[in-house]
Amino acid sequence: MALTLGLLASVLVLLPGLAVLAAFNFRTRRGGARRPELALTTISALVMAAAVSIVVHLVAWAAIEGALAFAIALHLAYPVLDLGPTIENPLTSFFAAVAGSKPMAFSGAVALGMVLITEIVALVNFVLSETFELAFDEYDLNGQGWVFEHITRPAENGYTPVGHVFTATMSGKYGIAYKGPIVDIRQGDKGEILSIALARPERFLYELGTFDDDTPKKSWIERFLPGDAEEPEPHSGVRHHEKDYAGGVVALDARVINNIVVRSIADELLEQIDEEVPDEPEVPLA
Repeated sequence: MALTLGLLASVLVLLPGLAVLAAFNFRTRRGGARRPELALTTISALVMAAAVSIVVHLVAWAAIEGALAFAIALHLAYPVLDLGPTIENPLTSFFAAVAGSKPMAFSGAVALGMVLITEIVALVNFVLSETFELAFDEYDLNGQGWVFEHITRPAENGYTPVGHVFTATMSGKYGIAYKGPIVDIRQGDKGEILSIALARPERFLYELGTFDDDTPKKSWIERFLPGDAEEPEPHSGVRHHEKDYAGGVVALDARVINNIVVRSIADELLEQIDEEVPDEPEVPLA
């Protein structure tokens, strides 16, 4: 019996922290990439649950003590104002009952239940609110990995992520690539890319291979003249050909994606470029 009561008391003490863990796991499951849940058996989860519970109980105990002291002072100042019988702090009564000094009254148990419910509701609302998201904006709580670092976070802080998506090559060295602002990206449970969508992207043909430098080659006599540098060696790289624009939104599946490169451009710079570049003249219809 004592073991059962001790286990029940431990659960009640850790209940606010357990509620935070449940709300946090529910929040991360709604993200694009689902990270492993914080199990109660892990040391970090136990430490977090205990720390949150201790802090919340201290804040609640201080708030209740302040409210009781204010009610007593108000009754002493205005004896006509009857606020009912003086009650003990339910948290103090609970820990006294756990220690075995005196049993807890029914009214104290009801008050303790109301305090615990208030703590849980306040914590769950905070974890699921935008305030929690803003407070931990720099942390990857949804387990998105590089997508959070290069797409999600820049997009929320005044930058436009521009994606260069290279599709699978055709005939060994040629392929089609797209470049444009990223408007949507989907991830699987393990963080892998499922699809990516670009708004009005540029479409071009790219070539992979080894290319010679554009400088003219030297004759066999010039190669032996003193002071001349050696012939530049061919280098590997990418060349772009035949660029055009694709209207609307282009969505690419992971099966055709060969590589993705992301650059973040400041929104202010894009607005400045948009103001300086003149609009294309409209072509009258015949």
